[in-house]
Amino acid sequence: MNITPLLLATAVAVPFAVPAVADASVVTCASYSDYPNLMISSARGLSCADATRVMKAYKGDISRTFTAPRSFRCTRVSGSMYAGQWRCTHGAQAFRFEFKD
Repeated sequence: MNITPLLLATAVAVPFAVPAVADASVVTCASYSDYPNLMISSARGLSCADATRVMKAYKGDISRTFTAPRSFRCTRVSGSMYAGQWRCTHGAQAFRFEFKD
């Protein structure tokens, strides 16, 4: 048995393998829920408008972590309490927003 053709076939096939689970597509947003302080920058598994509605409905403080409407858990991923980026998740849905005070 000649192993060389088998190794060659494996080496060619592996770089082109398709992932088993496809990620939900991420869309870029530029919609404000509170102009000019809070802008939705991206969304996955929901529309930019839907993510904007979630943050418009939120009436609390933007702290390091908080729970937004519809049980979205939001956590600051960069910046400080005065300006930065937060990521909010609920199951397979997620969105990011930029906040500045």
